[in-house]
Amino acid sequence: MEMEETTPLLLGDEAQRRQRAPIPGSFLQARSVRSICLVIALFSFLLSVSGAVSDVPTTRLIEDHICRSYYNEQSSPPADIDEAMCKVDEVQSRMVFLNGWISMIQGTLELLVAFPYGIYADRNGRKTVLRLSLLGVILQSVYGWGVLAMGQAVSINLLLASPLLVLAGGGGTVLVSTMYSIISDVADEASRVNAFLSLLVGGTMGDLVGLLLASRLMLSSPWLPIGLSLVVIALAAGTMVFIPETLPPRKRSPDSDMYDDGSPLAAVGSHARELRDQLATAARMLRQPSLCLVLFAFLCPVPVGMATSTLFVQYVSKRFGWSMASVGYLLSVKTVVNILVIAVAIPGLSRLLMSGALVRSLSVRDKDKILAQASAFALVIGFALLAAGSSIGVVVAGLIVKTLGGGLSSLCRSLATAHTTPDNTAKLQTVIGIITTVGMLVAAPTLAFLFSLGMRLGGVMIGLPYAAMTFYLAVTAFALCFVRTAAPEDADALPEAYSLQEVVMCDSASIRSFQSHNSMSSGILLRRSRASSHSA
Repeated sequence: MEMEETTPLLLGDEAQRRQRAPIPGSFLQARSVRSICLVIALFSFLLSVSGAVSDVPTTRLIEDHICRSYYNEQSSPPADIDEAMCKVDEVQSRMVFLNGWISMIQGTLELLVAFPYGIYADRNGRKTVLRLSLLGVILQSVYGWGVLAMGQAVSINLLLASPLLVLAGGGGTVLVSTMYSIISDVADEASRVNAFLSLLVGGTMGDLVGLLLASRLMLSSPWLPIGLSLVVIALAAGTMVFIPETLPPRKRSPDSDMYDDGSPLAAVGSHARELRDQLATAARMLRQPSLCLVLFAFLCPVPVGMATSTLFVQYVSKRFGWSMASVGYLLSVKTVVNILVIAVAIPGLSRLLMSGALVRSLSVRDKDKILAQASAFALVIGFALLAAGSSIGVVVAGLIVKTLGGGLSSLCRSLATAHTTPDNTAKLQTVIGIITTVGMLVAAPTLAFLFSLGMRLGGVMIGLPYAAMTFYLAVTAFALCFVRTAAPEDADALPEAYSLQEVVMCDSASIRSFQSHNSMSSGILLRRSRASSHSA
């Protein structure tokens, strides 16, 4: 059975089974849906280990480079520079601004290249794009580590050029979205949730393993975990031989001649016109006040992620004099709590609220609204504790409470889709993606500025970026209290997006978070919000 370009994405059961069969390839490649999902989960696990094991060491090497440059500028530089000497305000300020600019450049470039690579993958296959995007991420990592390995012989500002390498394959954005698309290609509606959960669990467990290994190995040298990262990423690349091509065969329409050259760039003009039409429709959707209130929440996923990753490492290291290796153990605590929230807390509370055991049985939309509000207030409390931070115990408590709100993005996505109709779902995802990207572009320099300002002011003001996040999250939580759950009659029939360009826009925060905490050269960390559009 051939698929025309106009064939509906949601097919009948028998047609779905035929279409979801992967294209036969090497005898090494997985054939069944279960085996394909397991291979992708293993791929996710290895990528996450590689990213997590190198992230904190990379941050430490950047700090060391900036620190040595700073002291070399002094009239009498010390003969030996240890980590404790690098906690001075000037070093930390330079570091946070460098990270912020790299994050902003990387996010902008990934947004620009995600669309053409998405169209290319939807028309020519997933595996080619998967290979290219992984290659780009590896090149970016190796380039960054090469700059750091040359020490004071080169300027640390050369790292600002590292995001340019995402042009080769789209970087982490396209890499993660391709993984989701492969699962969407082969898993039917009944098994898709478990398939996405396997991807999420694989990545989150990789985070935990990588963080623990990094903290231990850094006691000897930060280059040891980076070397391990290269070995693990090579293993991840090796698992690609087991991944089949899953894109269903399609018959091109006459209108698709512009794609005949197979070039991702050839799709830009057509997709720009398509995006313009989608945005015009999206603007009409925004006349719904409740939908606008929900969409406001999508400004926060990336800032929340930034504030509790690399910035958190700097914050704790500066405020309490901890080594970065020790802070890595705190991040592993967050990962453990995150696993419990995703695998136990949110599913359990969802079933409880809909069962009628404690309160009257709620609809799916009412349940999502209550959980979204609870998640937002958990984030408010968590960030307030992080801002106060009078002791390390208060900070750890804040980190744990903040993690309890980890489902906010997915729950708000569910609320948003309940306010539109199936034919406008893609437009809504486009709007969400743009809003999330705006949040990232604003957050990167803003958090850097606030952290630098807080250090200059001194004392409790060092928690200024967390105080600002507390205020914004409080406004978000307050706004969610006024959301109405009334929805179009056919909102329950909303389809899931299958095309790669739709998945790219589905959650730019989750996709971008696949990279390191600050989009630095580690570049391959699959993080909590990765599955925020699927885990609710």
